[in-house]
Amino acid sequence: MSRIEETAARASADEPTAVACPACREAEARSAFAKDGYALRRCRACGFLFVSPYPSEAELAAYYNDSARAPTANFFNKAVSRRRRAWVRSLKFLPYVVGRSVLDIGCGGGFMAGAFARLGARASGLDIGSGAIAYARRHFPRCTFYCEPFADFRGRGLRFDFVFSSELLEHLPGPDGFLETLAAVTKPGGHVYVSAPDAGHPAVPADVSRWSDVIPPEHLQFFNRGNAELAFARYGFRLVKAYRKRTPALSLIFRRDARP
Repeated sequence: MSRIEETAARASADEPTAVACPACREAEARSAFAKDGYALRRCRACGFLFVSPYPSEAELAAYYNDSARAPTANFFNKAVSRRRRAWVRSLKFLPYVVGRSVLDIGCGGGFMAGAFARLGARASGLDIGSGAIAYARRHFPRCTFYCEPFADFRGRGLRFDFVFSSELLEHLPGPDGFLETLAAVTKPGGHVYVSAPDAGHPAVPADVSRWSDVIPPEHLQFFNRGNAELAFARYGFRLVKAYRKRTPALSLIFRRDARP
């Protein structure tokens, strides 16, 4: 049994009936269901859904770096279409990136960072996947890439005008490390874009265990717009734009307050 499987197998029977919610901090997160060997809790106060206990960051890093799907310096799956889609997507962020310092957290192979650089941004990327970062450095030399945990990156003292993070939040073992990093690296008055599955969307099945996005250990936590606003506000971010989506996906832009 792997370390991540051992984490999944840890019994939750001896845990309290309700625990503090990682999103709203109310002690209303109660057992909801189990899937693929993982126990999930849902907060009765804000609706936050999450795997409990979370796997550790080290366990997840080992999982992704040892995966047969891991990219290499010379190969990234569907690279041509990823590059094309990144360019098209980058255009809607023009006001935030042209001539600005930009960071993509969870940058994968560097496709969005590369697109932002083409728009005139000073673009950087952060990821824990060593193969993905090797690919990014090889194919997007105009950008700067970092392969390290959040805590190490925060210690660099770097600050950015715009931070982009797409389809990362659901993969993390809790929101706080990510939000601490955003607060540390986003300049006062700067903006953050985040996309993630939306557990509050009308298209989510009534039996949420049947939702296709609930796939632990890859997806570990699920926000809705309300509890995302609560969690981000705790770290000094104010929601300024929410894109409407037909599918269950959050697409949000936050502004970093000058005085969090």
